[in-house]
Amino acid sequence: MRRRSLPALPVLLIAVAAAMGLSLRNGFVYDDVPIIVHNSRVTDPARWHTILSAPYWPGTLWRPLTIGNFAVQWQAGHGTPWLFHLVSLLGYLALAYLLVSVLKRFGIDPLAALIAGALFVVHPVHVEVVANVVGQSEIWAALAMLGATAVYVHARNEHQEKRWLLSLLVLVSLGIMAKESGFVVPALLAGAEVLLVKDGRPWHRRLRMLIPVVIIALLFFGVRALTLHDVKGELAAVALRDLPLRERALTFLGVVPQYLRLLLWPAHLQAEYGPPGTPVGGPFALRHALGALIVLVVVWLTIATRRRAPVASFGLWWGMVALAPLANVLTASGIVMAERALFLPSIGCAMALAAGLNAIAADRARLGHRHVIPQSLAALLVALMVVGAVRSARRVPTWSTQDRFIADLAVDAPMAYRGWKVAAEIVRSEHRDSVGIADYQRSIALWPHDEAVFEQLGQMYRMAGRCDLAVPVLAQGVAVRADDSSLRAKLVECLMVLHRWDDATRYAQEGVALGQAEFTGEQARIVRARDSTATR
Repeated sequence: MRRRSLPALPVLLIAVAAAMGLSLRNGFVYDDVPIIVHNSRVTDPARWHTILSAPYWPGTLWRPLTIGNFAVQWQAGHGTPWLFHLVSLLGYLALAYLLVSVLKRFGIDPLAALIAGALFVVHPVHVEVVANVVGQSEIWAALAMLGATAVYVHARNEHQEKRWLLSLLVLVSLGIMAKESGFVVPALLAGAEVLLVKDGRPWHRRLRMLIPVVIIALLFFGVRALTLHDVKGELAAVALRDLPLRERALTFLGVVPQYLRLLLWPAHLQAEYGPPGTPVGGPFALRHALGALIVLVVVWLTIATRRRAPVASFGLWWGMVALAPLANVLTASGIVMAERALFLPSIGCAMALAAGLNAIAADRARLGHRHVIPQSLAALLVALMVVGAVRSARRVPTWSTQDRFIADLAVDAPMAYRGWKVAAEIVRSEHRDSVGIADYQRSIALWPHDEAVFEQLGQMYRMAGRCDLAVPVLAQGVAVRADDSSLRAKLVECLMVLHRWDDATRYAQEGVALGQAEFTGEQARIVRARDSTATR
């Protein structure tokens, strides 16, 4: 392998096609359906004016750029999924090319940069993002954030802050509007200022370009909070919702080794993670100690390489900052663990890898070696690319149809209660009630702490006219989450159908005691229904 012998774009195009190209056959699967197919803000141009002022999910998250992109793609392709998947592939290719270009601008050897970019492209952990249309939010956010980093470093090193400030702020804004991970850009740029910018001026002068970035991020945070009527703007994962800080931190430490495994050896992949297969909380165990050790080693490497290999240090910093919102320290996030959570951090890993290869190439170039990358190492890296591309290509069809997704989920994640819950929700929407009931029952058997599973299963029984089966299920749900008024109302209704007046009254009274005012009228309705039945 010779230095600068391979053009980046054709190599990356081949890698994208080999690893992810089969996604062109995929349809709309899992979250694609509610976010795109059943979302009138995407499918109806008359509602496009609401995109900026509406949440991504009902009442939670705000991603207007992503929804706007979906709306344009739907209109351009008349709702055909292949166009969405083509856009995902092109965005992924653009991101890889930008990564290689940025690495070269940071002084990385072109061959080392291309190898890191190609390995990034074929990594199987990215399949969930690229093969499932809603993953575009990750791609657009990553493009904007990487572009903002490149612009910032260039402007600062060339002393052209005023010239590039507007472009920087536009990229930061686009990243935030694509996905909430864009809010970490100020921290990324602060790391770039320390590690990649050469400026001997006092810090109060060095931060002048960073201050507007912080201000624009805070302004968007305020807009997002006003739009969602909530500062956090995200529902906590049920498994994390009631955990105190210590237990949330332990949960994150427990999944850190799994994240590292997915980055280094993603032989096993699954669309859903969670209890009991992925434990939450304590007590402190070996997995927590291993996670803490990994975090400490990464922090140490970031500090140790900051002078001799600043790009490697920045790559590690990027990875930590990108993953930090999912550490669940300040507040509980919406996931316990997910493969898509590694998409943005893996860009930092690619930077660190490129810096390591660059060090090898520089040493060999000084010694006059013909090959800047040892042939044995080059062969290993090519083998990894081939293995990664094959594994990714085999994983892509998981996201081809709802049936294939459900079938693979049952095999890949049999110990994740959410996997069975998701499968039940999908088959329920397709009116396959018997399968849905069985999947809900499996979900409850694995982890009986999510009131939504009880409510959905109880509702299926109610709709089938089987309140006798619904009542014990709904009662279990109320025991899990007593303040869920919707669940309690369904239980009271079924108890009335069964003429269990005393039980209905008791649950209604408990609701009133919890501050659920709607049950005051419900008590009167129970009395009237009982009296009416008695007089017949």
